Amino acid sequence: MGTLIRDDGVVARAYDRALKQSGLRDDSDAFDEAREAISARMGRPTLDVLTEVLGDPVVAEEATWAFDDSVLEEIPAFAAVDGADDVLDRLAADGIKLAVTTSFSSDVRRAALRQLGWSQRFAAELAATGHRRGHPAPDLLLEAILNLRIDSVAQVAIVGDSPADLEAGNRAGAGLVIGVRSGTHDEAALRAAPHTHIVDSIADVPHVLAAPRTGGHRRAVDQ
Repeated sequence: MGTLIRDDGVVARAYDRALKQSGLRDDSDAFDEAREAISARMGRPTLDVLTEVLGDPVVAEEATWAFDDSVLEEIPAFAAVDGADDVLDRLAADGIKLAVTTSFSSDVRRAALRQLGWSQRFAAELAATGHRRGHPAPDLLLEAILNLRIDSVAQVAIVGDSPADLEAGNRAGAGLVIGVRSGTHDEAALRAAPHTHIVDSIADVPHVLAAPRTGGHRRAVDQ
């Protein structure tokens, strides 16, 4: 969401529903404070975010179910970010192995990929679970690297729209850590996170991959 799929407020509406499920009134200061806290944690697993914000794991779990229900109801309207299909076709044609990772649940992941016609698009599809931590932990990326039998993490490019995505790429040692501006996070938030490139959208990624690799400054901020 935000990297390959247009958000259009889907995530914000789902979190609002989750907060209402937890008992917070949408006209209360507590609701606004929770919203702000969630915004700072976007890109991380929903259950983790809600547990931190609500402070009660049982309430957070019920709120996460409400979040998933909200997203699943909106999936029929999901659309790809402009250029995403072309980029995925081009990368596959170039022999690049594709994996998708998400902090959404497995149910949401499967439904979203089916809606976009991407059920057979990726060689690896991973979602955060109880034993597999979501971003900013490197678990999802490292498992994808193992599943795809990549020889070196330096051969990997991670593309994401949140600071958590970029931090995960940094922790996994990815050769390219590319932030896209097509999500909900602003330029300043992306640039504050570890990265090699910040681009407008997934459509710019092939140009980054084709550019000469110079200097070996994998963590350098791209000016």
